[in-house]
Amino acid sequence: MSFYNSFKFAPAKWLPFREQEIVDSVVNEDLYEKQGKNFENSEFELKVVFDVHNYFATDLMHRIRMSDVKNEKLVIIIPSPENAVFVSLSEVLNKLNISCRNVHVFFLYEYANEKGEVAPWQSPFSRSGHFMRYFYNRLDVNLRMPLENIHFWTTENVDQYSDELATLGGADVAYTALSWSGGIGAIDSQGFPAESVEEFCYMGSRLVTPLPEMIAHDSLRGMFGCSGDIGNVPPKAVTVGPRDLMQAKEWIDLEYMTACGGNPAYQKFPIRLALFGPIAPNNPGSIMRLHKGTCYVSPEVAANPQSDKDFEHLPKVLDDIRKKEEN
Repeated sequence: MSFYNSFKFAPAKWLPFREQEIVDSVVNEDLYEKQGKNFENSEFELKVVFDVHNYFATDLMHRIRMSDVKNEKLVIIIPSPENAVFVSLSEVLNKLNISCRNVHVFFLYEYANEKGEVAPWQSPFSRSGHFMRYFYNRLDVNLRMPLENIHFWTTENVDQYSDELATLGGADVAYTALSWSGGIGAIDSQGFPAESVEEFCYMGSRLVTPLPEMIAHDSLRGMFGCSGDIGNVPPKAVTVGPRDLMQAKEWIDLEYMTACGGNPAYQKFPIRLALFGPIAPNNPGSIMRLHKGTCYVSPEVAANPQSDKDFEHLPKVLDDIRKKEEN
C-alpha cells in the first residue's frame, strides 16, 4: 500500500496571512534556540520562562514601586482580564504598602456591541471590569490610584483614546498578548487596513469588528466559562492602535495562553509568525520586533507546534507490520 503527498490547498481566503511557504517555515522555528536579542531591533529580546504570569506581575510591581519611591508618573497599557496577575499584584502592593497614586491605566481593548456601544466597566462583559474587581477593589483604599487615573473606554472617547494617551506623554510600558488570528489583542489587518508597515504603525484607536478566530479565542477564556460559547462573546471591540504601542517607551509581550487550562496552546503558531514571519500589516504582531522590549513565552507555547504527519511515519509502520506478517 503506497502513500503519497499530492494533495495541495491554499489557506482560507479570509485569513489575514496566506503565504503557505512562510506558514510552513515558521512552524519549524525553535523558540529556545532563538532566545536572546536576535531580532531587527537590538533592544528586543525573546525569553522562554517557566511562569509568564510571575514575570508580568513582577515587572509591573517593580515599575509601580519605583513610581511611588520617586514620586513619578507611570503610564501603562494593559490587557484584561489577567485576574491571576491582578490578584497577585494587589496582594504584594498591600503587604509592602506601595502606593499606586502616580499610576495611569489604559486598556489594550474593550468589548462593544453591534451598535458600537462600549461595555461600561460595571458590566459583567467588560474587560476593564475585571481589572476593577480583581485589582482596584482588592487594593487598600489608601494605596489606590485616583479613579480619574483609570482611563476607561467609553462610546464617546473611542477616536480620542490615542490622543488621551499621547497627552500624558504616551505609555511608559505596554503589555500585550497575541490573539489566535495573530492580532495584537484586537489589532488586526482587517480593522487596520494599511498599504505599508509605516502606515500601519501610525494608526490610532478605533472601533473594530474582530476576526472570527478572535471571537473563538475569547470564548475559551474563563470569563465565558472556557466553554467555547461563541454566541456569548460581544461582536465588536474598541482598541488602541499600533501607534500607541510603537510610541510606548517599552513593550512587553506575554504569550502563555492554553485552551481551557490544558496543554494545547493556541499561541504557538501566532507567536512564531510574529517573530519569524515578514514584518507586514497582515502580520500585526511582527511590529514588536521593531521596538525596545521583551517577549516572554511559556514552555507550553514554546513547545513544538507540529504533530507527526501520517505520510511521514505511516509507511514505516505499515512496512514493519508487513515484515512481521511475512515472518
